[in-house]
Amino acid sequence: MKYEDLFKIKPVLDYDVYNGKIATIIRDEKPVLYVNKEKVQLEGYAKKIDWINRNKMFITVDPNGSEIRKIYLYDHGKIEKIIDNEFDNFSPRETNEGILVISNYDKKTLHLYLHNEGKYIKLSKGEGPVNNYCFNGKYIVYSTGIYDNNIHVIDLSGNEIHVINIPNSEQELANENCFTSPSSFIFLSNHEDLSKVYEFDILKEEIRKIRESDYEIFEAIPYKGSIAYVEDRHGNFVLIHEKEVVNEGFTHSLKVDGDYIYFVNSKHDRSADLYRYGKEVERLTDSMNYVKGDFIKPKVVSYDSNGLRIYALLYEKGDEDKGIVYIHGGPDWECVNSFNPEIQFFMERGFKVICPNYRGSIGYGRRFNHLNDKDPGGGELLDVINSVKVLGVKKIAITGASYGGYLTMMAITKFPDLWCSAVAVVPFVNWFTEKKFEREILQQYDEIKVGSDENLLRDRSPIFFVDRIKAPLLLLAGENDPRCPAEETLQVVEELKKLGREVKYKIYKDEGHGFAKIENYVDSIKEAVEFITSHC
Repeated sequence: MKYEDLFKIKPVLDYDVYNGKIATIIRDEKPVLYVNKEKVQLEGYAKKIDWINRNKMFITVDPNGSEIRKIYLYDHGKIEKIIDNEFDNFSPRETNEGILVISNYDKKTLHLYLHNEGKYIKLSKGEGPVNNYCFNGKYIVYSTGIYDNNIHVIDLSGNEIHVINIPNSEQELANENCFTSPSSFIFLSNHEDLSKVYEFDILKEEIRKIRESDYEIFEAIPYKGSIAYVEDRHGNFVLIHEKEVVNEGFTHSLKVDGDYIYFVNSKHDRSADLYRYGKEVERLTDSMNYVKGDFIKPKVVSYDSNGLRIYALLYEKGDEDKGIVYIHGGPDWECVNSFNPEIQFFMERGFKVICPNYRGSIGYGRRFNHLNDKDPGGGELLDVINSVKVLGVKKIAITGASYGGYLTMMAITKFPDLWCSAVAVVPFVNWFTEKKFEREILQQYDEIKVGSDENLLRDRSPIFFVDRIKAPLLLLAGENDPRCPAEETLQVVEELKKLGREVKYKIYKDEGHGFAKIENYVDSIKEAVEFITSHC
């Protein structure tokens, strides 16, 4: 595989299907909407699509990566702006009373609103953000909170019918299509540590467990009178409906239309494609577009990190003499077996790569997910450092994006002698400025997850220790990033310049938290791979 091949690969970023009519968002020159394989011209980046009927759909659009999303209406091929203002609006659903939408209209958090003729009517309760919701024409069910999430059942007037509140646990909707009957729905709960599927009867106010596993259940949807679900087996997200349907790769975004269940899957040798399953699995798109390569499949490994068992994905051929620690973001995420061209390019350059699921990652239960509470860059950083011994080589680089970029910066400031080079992508480096300028829901999240101990925050802010950096460093950021603002990257650049140090950085125009334009996406991968290769 060559860098120019990345321009040919066209993964499915989102999709929806209604009575067999399929719409997809494909990464082309940017994220682009296709309806029945015909391109629809839009301003900005298409983010999500939701059919209303066979001829009408809502399109969620981000103009420039700043997460001030707009809602457009697609009607028989024509585009009309429905909600276009200074707020972040997404997840629209049509009702007889107006449009349900999640929005930061109050500029404090994300609430569920009924939007009608330019007016917002708040439906959700409390101060926590709404994470997702489903609606069946009568009942609205939504999940709200940052950890210890509750599920609320309301009507279109906002009248509260029931609250599912299980202390010290997270309750999340299993899917945006959650209803199993007119008055019952499924949800996920981790009150027994691993996430399992439960059903709630609204009329009887009864909860019953309907699916459990030895692994976390990631997603579930009603299908053919039963439940189809995805369980997370160390980064392989396995689709199950009475039997294993797909047992490799990252399977997600389950939807049911007619007799079929639709889903997106990606794995180490194939980018994200749309599939459907009835009697057998059918692939409906071709993301790879004839691009081929000697793609390496990761294997699951584990190691001891100061008494804690840590799992990781290890990519190796067996003859490498140098390695890379590749840190996932989140921190509420994990290493997944999906197509990662950057890792595959590193493999071609003679590196082995490890991606550790440090404490605080998802996929291993609630307890493990909370082990990094009020300890940013502490125990989780040690888990990252301890992954080095698994690589078993002398030359080691480190890279990561978002929270992975933060941990990259922590690693090269707290353990400066370990690394031959480092690449931090859309990182943050200063807890004080990050908490002040990040978008509102992350401010809420960080107050709960990280806390406000000033001494701790200073010790865990790499910006105060950049004089310790010894490894060559590359920083990549998005100009309009509302999560890890580009200013975080510029702080590092400024401090290193004061010290007379060389630093390479790029800030991509009209980009947010990640790079949507294909030329920037490809350039960011090339820059990272070539930088690490040249210094190791």
